[in-house]
Amino acid sequence: MKKIFFLYGLLAAISPLFSSNAQIHEWQNYQNKVLRHQKTLEGWCSITKAKSMMDLIYEVQPTLCVEIGVFGGSSIYPTACALKFLQKGEVYAIDPWETSFCLEGYAPDDPNYVWWKQIDLNEIYLGFLNMLDYFQLNSYCTVVRTTGLQALDLFQDESIDILHIDGNHTENPALTDAKRYFPKVKQGGYIWLDDVNWSTVSSAKEFLLSNAEKIESLSTDEYFLFRK
Repeated sequence: MKKIFFLYGLLAAISPLFSSNAQIHEWQNYQNKVLRHQKTLEGWCSITKAKSMMDLIYEVQPTLCVEIGVFGGSSIYPTACALKFLQKGEVYAIDPWETSFCLEGYAPDDPNYVWWKQIDLNEIYLGFLNMLDYFQLNSYCTVVRTTGLQALDLFQDESIDILHIDGNHTENPALTDAKRYFPKVKQGGYIWLDDVNWSTVSSAKEFLLSNAEKIESLSTDEYFLFRK
C-alpha cells in the first residue's frame, strides 16, 4: 500500500513538468506553422522579428497590445496568432490607410514619397481584412482606421502591455508617437520601435533610450525592444 501512495505522490509531483513540456512543444509546433505563412503577407516584418514578437507575447501573456502603422498586417499577423494560441488578449491595429498621412514629412522628390504616392492603400486595407478573416483572427484584433494620434484617447494611461511603433517614419510623427503613447504603456510593459536605422527615427529612438530599458537580446540593427 505504501508503494502505491509513493508512486501516486511521485506522479503528482512530476506531472506539472510533463504538462509544461507538452505545452511548450505545442507552442513551438504552432509557432512554426504560423511562421511558414509570414513571407506571404504584405509588409516588412521578417520571420526573425515575427518569432521574437510571438515569443514575447507567449512569455508576457498580455491583455492589450497596440500597433501603430499596420499596412498589410505582416506584424499584426504573428501578434494576433500568438494571442489566439493563448485564447486571451487583444491587439489594436491602428492605421489610416490614407495616402496623405503616409506622405506627411516627405519632399516630393524623396523616394519614399514617390513609393507611397503610387500605392493603392485601400486595396492594401481590404487585403489586410481578408487576411484576418482567412486566419480567423478577428476575435483578437480590433481595426482602427485612423492615425495613432487620433486613436490616443482610446487607451488609458498604464493600460498597454505591448506597444509596436511602426507608423510614419519622418521625424515629427515618429517622435510624436513615441512621446504620446509612452504614458499609455504599463510600468514594466514593452515597446517595439521599428526601423531604428532610419535617421528620421533617431529622435524617437533617443527618447525611448532615455526613458526605458533597451532589451539587447531581442534588439537588432533594424528594430529595438524596450521595457518601460
